[in-house]
Amino acid sequence: MRFNGNRHRAMMAMAATGVLTALAPAAPALADTEAQSTSATNVVVADMGIRTAVGDKVVDAAYQELNSDHRWETPMGSNCNFYSSRWNKGCQAWCADFVKYVWKNAGVYAWENLDSEAGTTARWGKFFGAWHWGTAGIYPGAAVTYNSSGDPMVDSDHVGIFVGWVNGAPKVVSGNFNDQVYKHNLSYGTPIAGWTGV
Repeated sequence: MRFNGNRHRAMMAMAATGVLTALAPAAPALADTEAQSTSATNVVVADMGIRTAVGDKVVDAAYQELNSDHRWETPMGSNCNFYSSRWNKGCQAWCADFVKYVWKNAGVYAWENLDSEAGTTARWGKFFGAWHWGTAGIYPGAAVTYNSSGDPMVDSDHVGIFVGWVNGAPKVVSGNFNDQVYKHNLSYGTPIAGWTGV
């Protein structure tokens, strides 16, 4: 399936202006889409009911890795991992390598343009018009970029896959989180710079 940038931008514009909000179930107010960072530890993220076919494939691929037998570093704490080795990299921080592997398996357009730095999906999103500051309008399959300071396009702290709402709480599956592939809350202490939709 090809990425349709025009359709994606139209959907995001409708979500940002509230057109899609009128069609969604009642939910808490969303944050300003122009905000460049969110430092709140309990970010309210409304389930807008938005889904994409590629996003659903990304979620499925992330859960496959969460349940795989190669989800841990070997040995723990070493940064030696399955995902970096897929890209002929040594023992290194590997959250972006995990996302690249998931995107490849899900068939995300131009996944091969990702690198091993946590800001890689933010740069991909900016290039393809799929980057969004903050968390407003986020939907399952999006890559969430975390950044405590500076420009997330240059140097970010972490990236993971937003898998949706589990028991009402927004969740992310990340590589290199507690030395493994791990499902955690969308907000975990490091500020969210934004997200890239697929």
